Amino acid sequence: MKKRIIIITIIAALLIVIFLPYLKAEILTLLYGKEFEGLEQQTRMMDPASYHKVVEYSETQATVFYVHSGKGGCVIIFEKENSEWKIVTWQMIWSHYGSAEEFYWPYYW
Repeated sequence: MKKRIIIITIIAALLIVIFLPYLKAEILTLLYGKEFEGLEQQTRMMDPASYHKVVEYSETQATVFYVHSGKGGCVIIFEKENSEWKIVTWQMIWSHYGSAEEFYWPYYW
């Protein structure tokens, strides 16, 4: 009986660790996602994204994961300057063409 409780506790903890970042991203995207629609175009190197997820957000900085319908995914870090979000840095996480093979959690495709 004691062994069963330990196993259930471990499985529950693993599920929480795996899915909590996705839940956080969904909530942040629901609250702030509109602010970042189309901003990946500031890179001048990407097609418009199919969708995006806000994975971190504060009043002055945000991290957004953009997915480009089967072509690739990138993470862009923004900072707010004069009430506008500006790109600080960006990184291709995965690419259909094989030119990027980074890892980022939570992962979207």
